[in-house]
Amino acid sequence: MKTIDISEIAALLETYGESEQPFLLTRNGQPIAAVLPVGENADLESLSLSTNPKFAEIIERSRNSQKEQGRIFLEDL
Repeated sequence: MKTIDISEIAALLETYGESEQPFLLTRNGQPIAAVLPVGENADLESLSLSTNPKFAEIIERSRNSQKEQGRIFLEDL
């Protein structure tokens, strides 16, 4: 991961489309944001959900429930 100061962001964004690595933005050496590349076929909804803490919590509860109670197969419905 490359670390850059936020003052360099304008120049970065001009060439960022060619990068495949995330960038960590810093201010005075402290991280403030991460910029991640997305592919040509990026799905905005999937990207949004993948970074949503509430959605991650729902998925984790579901996984725990499956471990504790088992799962229901489609054929059984």
